[in-house]
Amino acid sequence: MMMEHDQTIPVWNNQSIYSSLTDPKLNQDFDKSEKLIETLKAMGEKVSTSSDDALQTLIVDALQLYKEVKVTVTTLSVYAQSFSSVDAKNELAARIKVKTSELSARIDQAFKPIDQCIIAAPDDFLEALFANNKAAAFRFHFEHDRKMADHRLSTSEEVAMSALSTDGLHGWGRLYTELAGQLKCDVDGQELGLASAFNMTLQQDAEKRRLAWEGIQSAWKSREETVAAILNAINGWRTQERNLRSAKKPLHYLDVSCHRQCIERATLDAMMAATDAQKTLGHRALSGMAKGLGVEKLGPQDLLAPCPVTGQDGRYITFEEGIRLISDAFSNFDEEMGQFAIQMYENGWIDAKPTEARSTGAYCTKFLNVREPRVFMTWNGAISNVITLAHELGHAWHNWVMKDMELFETYYPSTLAETASIFAETLVRDALFEQAETDAERMQIAWQEAERAAAFLNNIPARFEFEKRLAEGRKEGYLSASELTSMMESSWKQWYGDSISGYDSMFWASKLHFSISGLSFYNYPYLFGYLFSLGVYAQKDKMGSDFKQAYRELLRDTGRMTAEELIRKHLDQDITQQDFWLSSLKIVEGLVERFERS
Repeated sequence: MMMEHDQTIPVWNNQSIYSSLTDPKLNQDFDKSEKLIETLKAMGEKVSTSSDDALQTLIVDALQLYKEVKVTVTTLSVYAQSFSSVDAKNELAARIKVKTSELSARIDQAFKPIDQCIIAAPDDFLEALFANNKAAAFRFHFEHDRKMADHRLSTSEEVAMSALSTDGLHGWGRLYTELAGQLKCDVDGQELGLASAFNMTLQQDAEKRRLAWEGIQSAWKSREETVAAILNAINGWRTQERNLRSAKKPLHYLDVSCHRQCIERATLDAMMAATDAQKTLGHRALSGMAKGLGVEKLGPQDLLAPCPVTGQDGRYITFEEGIRLISDAFSNFDEEMGQFAIQMYENGWIDAKPTEARSTGAYCTKFLNVREPRVFMTWNGAISNVITLAHELGHAWHNWVMKDMELFETYYPSTLAETASIFAETLVRDALFEQAETDAERMQIAWQEAERAAAFLNNIPARFEFEKRLAEGRKEGYLSASELTSMMESSWKQWYGDSISGYDSMFWASKLHFSISGLSFYNYPYLFGYLFSLGVYAQKDKMGSDFKQAYRELLRDTGRMTAEELIRKHLDQDITQQDFWLSSLKIVEGLVERFERS
């Protein structure tokens, strides 16, 4: 790899937001936020003494103020995160992130009396409220929250919960992020950060993959008690909170997640049951990959191995080549979408250059004050990097087509977010397959599809199963590192069976998603997005030229409808039934068969 010689790899250009972490404007915005919070708090204190007419006006004004301060603080937070992602040792960025977390909690506390009032208000009051143009964009958000009204605590309890979570619940999440950024892996005598070590598992050389994987395992093993403490603290908090919210009727941990993801439990159950019935499709994909690599079975270090045949993976792909591949693929579907990918690159809205203390993984975020998306990843020139970039740019495009909408109508759940990203991946894979001139090149794409099928039909459900076991086990008491390891192995066994030679027993520690303090079950939304995006993608050829606009309209509705409502409107399908999911899995079967023929 010639990573160090690739001058086309972009880094952030966020000068239009702030000039630096010491820009005086940061302090000005912090001061502004403090004043807005105090004003919002004063408004909340007037709720109980206001007449209905005065209360309507008060709430409308408070909603606007709430939006303004949220935008300011979130912008500060995202700006600091852009530095922490590149360098986890940046102490100033870390301090700013902590400060924004504290401010976010105070915003929620100040707004809580308004929030509680809206949740408890009679229907006629709400109809009058949302008839006001300044409040209309908040309708879906509050109508959805009202579904959980039986689980609301008193205003004072809700305020206390929010205040305590800043240094309680979320402090543990920050600890994991800092640990991951600073952890070093010994890979055959070379000291590497997690991001660099992980990228080695994407290489052709089987021995290097094994050494990198073992280095990652060993690094996390050395800190397993710390990560166990983190997971226990986060899930212990969630257990106690659910207990408090179960006074009127029981609250299940999946009810919490499904509400957050704007889906019904019936939808989750139907999707997981359909996937369980077809999980051997993933096993077939893994078997074909093992055959291609010349081994009886893949090991856990081989699950992301590149295609062994000569093709694009045999050479280093510069970032500029990668973005052009993506742009061309996007343009074949929607020319503006393709131009947008180039715009992201040329504007410095992507950071992909390897750095010493870099965070692992990839993500898309946005600056709310200017409604601009940003993408973070680590580039090492592999074809898998191209797909990762396409995935994150799919998220960015989702944000971009909503930029003219009212802010609170653009907050969509992860289930529907992953639909846009995986749709973008599919555009790129299909374009690459169609452009392929040799069997080897076609094999490259078929390999990617097989790898993806196994990831979504086996790995994601294994994560889901583990987190269920974690939630259940934590109710009974503290879970040791060895117990967590056993849970992870059992979860992998349930979904992988004997399709691979061994399981990733330390995955509970190495996977960031389990330690996200603000969001549980950050796993099944990927499966939802995969299967739903295939169902949406299947409409592309059926609808022809009309589909481009139809897809945009679907994306624009993702923040103002439940998933069931969205799919009923745009596809006329019922996702609470297995038939919808099985039809998407039929598409996966075709992709696996294509791989087996390659």
